[in-house]
Amino acid sequence: MVVTTIDGVTRVIGTDFAFIGELMVVSDIRALTLNLENFVTGLSVLGNDRGVIQGDVAERTFAELLIEVGFFLVGRIIDPLANFLDQ
Repeated sequence: MVVTTIDGVTRVIGTDFAFIGELMVVSDIRALTLNLENFVTGLSVLGNDRGVIQGDVAERTFAELLIEVGFFLVGRIIDPLANFLDQ
């Protein structure tokens, strides 16, 4: 559950066994686990953080943030999450 969201950084509780670099979803917005504390986990919101409010549920994906690269990206315009912007 989201405790606070300030400047794109969200602090959540209830994610006891999360790992660094894990991709999480909060209100259909992806977030990356940055720091782990005893009871609070810090997430960096990878999108518009205005959609994340106190009390929202954070869901674990049990996956690392991976962006595949290859020849299919040559000449394409992408954002930091590897979403195509030139379509």
